[in-house]
Amino acid sequence: MKTLIQTMVVFAAGILCLPLMAEEVRQITWHDLVPAHLADVDPVAHLTPEQQDLVGWIMYMLETLPPRTADTEDLYESLDEEMPLIKKYNIDLKKIMEQTQEIRTAVVKELDGQHVRLPGYLLPLEITDARITQFLLVPYVGACIHVPPPPPNQIVHVKVNQAKGIKRGGLYDPVWVTGKIKAKSMVKDLFFIDGSANIDIGYTMQADFVEPYQQ
Repeated sequence: MKTLIQTMVVFAAGILCLPLMAEEVRQITWHDLVPAHLADVDPVAHLTPEQQDLVGWIMYMLETLPPRTADTEDLYESLDEEMPLIKKYNIDLKKIMEQTQEIRTAVVKELDGQHVRLPGYLLPLEITDARITQFLLVPYVGACIHVPPPPPNQIVHVKVNQAKGIKRGGLYDPVWVTGKIKAKSMVKDLFFIDGSANIDIGYTMQADFVEPYQQ
């Protein structure tokens, strides 16, 4: 009887622990990867739609154009034509760019060491025996393939146990990734058919599970 009671107590304790174990994995969204005090900040909210388009275009050009030299001077012609409008509208472009940079790069340190579940699309980085062992998790289809890439705090570098790995799938198939996340900045080189690019990354994750996305 004593053994039976002990067994029932252990079983009951295990049942009570199940909800706690389930709560250890926190399901998050990409919004959660941006610090709360910055998540809803819009550096161009005070501008008119026309001015917002102008600032967005100029920032895009400044981010994507090669360094200005005698050989690339002609690429800056259209940019030079539009820059006077920034002064005309009295737009503080430097401040807007600094705020935008902070929003894009700031990470949530409180996430360090948490087990999370995050949906997204994967971009393979390392393939061993036809199985993906490293990849970038990004919030939308085609991210990082085009320029500019998502902000660093919207990219997660994921490692998968080499013994497990995951079958190579399509870039357009969303997945759920579950694992321990860390706010750790790094730079990864991505190689494409037409060249390569350095990608700034804000988070890393050691994946426990990678599974097809289902709501």
